[in-house]
Amino acid sequence: MSTTSNEYEHQPVPAVARKSLFSVAVVWAGFPMVMVGAFVGAQIITSLGFRKGMLAILLGNIVLSLYVACLSGLAAKEGKTFAFSCQNIFGKNGARAITVFLAGLVVGWFAVQTGLAGHGLNTLLGLPLTGSVALVGALFTVLSLAGMKMLKPISIISIMLFLITGIVSMVINFRHHQWYEIVNYQPASGHSLALGIGITMAISVFIDSGTLTADFTRWSKTPTQAVIASLVAFPCANSLPMLLGGIVAASGEAIDGDFAHILLQASPLLGLFAAIFFVINCASVAMHGLYNAAAGWSAVIPLSFRQLVVILGAIGTLLALAGITNWLVSWLSVLGIVVPGIGGTIMGWMVAGRSQFSPYRLLLAWAFSIICSSLTATHFPQYSVAVVSIISAFLFSVISLRRVPKSLKLADKDLKNQSLI
Repeated sequence: MSTTSNEYEHQPVPAVARKSLFSVAVVWAGFPMVMVGAFVGAQIITSLGFRKGMLAILLGNIVLSLYVACLSGLAAKEGKTFAFSCQNIFGKNGARAITVFLAGLVVGWFAVQTGLAGHGLNTLLGLPLTGSVALVGALFTVLSLAGMKMLKPISIISIMLFLITGIVSMVINFRHHQWYEIVNYQPASGHSLALGIGITMAISVFIDSGTLTADFTRWSKTPTQAVIASLVAFPCANSLPMLLGGIVAASGEAIDGDFAHILLQASPLLGLFAAIFFVINCASVAMHGLYNAAAGWSAVIPLSFRQLVVILGAIGTLLALAGITNWLVSWLSVLGIVVPGIGGTIMGWMVAGRSQFSPYRLLLAWAFSIICSSLTATHFPQYSVAVVSIISAFLFSVISLRRVPKSLKLADKDLKNQSLI
């Protein structure tokens, strides 16, 4: 198969097929620059106030950017998808379980974006809801068949439209509101959240695909370029939607953060532009999510990337038709507890155990992080469960890799020998 159409889902990306820094950066940035980020930003601001909310968004994006950057450098060095690189860390069975979990979650991303796009066409243009969801689901799936070749142009278009829509909406917004009003915005009495919860919300939006960064940054020519590309996405592209959503929510123009809706209120022509932007933005995010899902499931199911795109696209469309979009907030809450520990464990292995094959200890580190973050969510909600999850997994993996009983080392050695058979 030619290098122009091969997604290298079953092997490392060869040097001749690696992409430029611009290509990888724009593909990655086209994923988190999404309207869901604006909705989350609005919820953070309306719950914490503008200044405290922006602090939560800033801290959350700093944590997420460091998390993704560490994993991206490893990805470019190996050139493998997340699913296959995990086998050297968690073992075949452990990697399979983690891959099924994360790849399943990003099918949910595809479903959420498909549902949002369908609802957008229904609201803005008056098209039938069920038909709109089915239509965009089929369209997003067909476009995803082209893999990285299609992700670059759709990302560029989505980013440009996002920037234009954001600028126009801000111009309209500040015609009626002053900056000091927005900065001094405070939530209604009884609706305030803890800072830690806001930080977790900012992290959780892209913690799943951020963990799967290898699927995109494995195409980078060097680890340094992979890290730079990841930084373009996190914090830059990821924080912008939250900022815009927070501003329009604080001003009262769009309490849900939908700054594109301001264009619809301004004029029918701008409203049509907003509808086009919204669908393309959802398309970009849905296609990225489906790419992650197909790349992950290809390590579990003996099917090609494109076969899995069709199957998973159909499943995602059915989930969208079933109304999965309504579960977005609950879904993000679960992500903040369960997912960050995976990356924290990998980072601990990068620091202390690259020369070791210790899947038992690393899987225990992930389990330990889930326990710690769950206890934090239950008894100490003022703290960020996502940060607790990352730190607890990192510390457990580092300590266990450096201080291990001889019997457990021998068990790991036997497991490695079995996996090579």
